Amino acid sequence: MTERRTVSVSGSGQAAAVPDVMRLDVGVAVVEPNVSAAMERAAASMQAVLDALLGAGVARRDLATSQLSVYPQNRSGDEPWISGYEVTNMLTVTIRDLGAASAILAAATAAGGDDLRVHSIALIIDDPSVPRSLARDAAFADARARADQYARLAGASLGQVLEVNEDSPSFGPAPRMTAYAASMPVESGEQQLSASVNVVFELS
Repeated sequence: MTERRTVSVSGSGQAAAVPDVMRLDVGVAVVEPNVSAAMERAAASMQAVLDALLGAGVARRDLATSQLSVYPQNRSGDEPWISGYEVTNMLTVTIRDLGAASAILAAATAAGGDDLRVHSIALIIDDPSVPRSLARDAAFADARARADQYARLAGASLGQVLEVNEDSPSFGPAPRMTAYAASMPVESGEQQLSASVNVVFELS
């Protein structure tokens, strides 16, 4: 029985896509002498930020509480004591209209005032299925081109595909910003989606 001849190759490909959704962690942080006062002020400030976000066009389904914490503020010295309490309340906000992002940030800033905190801003691709498919096409074409070259070098012809294994797809670095500026301009830039595939071809 003649042993089947094969060639195993790896291929990679990329596809560009423009981010169309912004995700940000925004909220409030306050310090007051006692827990109840801190909780009350944080609740009022957060409600103002929530109302501003909703009024600026953010859907309620795109608002989710991501953090609620209470920490004592300690004073050091010969006799340490608790001088107050810090309450932090954060939201993860999804903005689906990037053209309105600057205005939405401005509204949140105005509503939260000095209590406002913006931990991070990220631009993402809401539906990466199309660029990811293009990246796979490019990766498989790259693998076939490599296999075809090896087949010619070996004096053989490229046959049918015997096995295909895909590595985990990846995104290029997502643009990230941290800012408090109410008039911060938003540039979506471009992201690269990558695909990698391992293919085994038969040689004839």
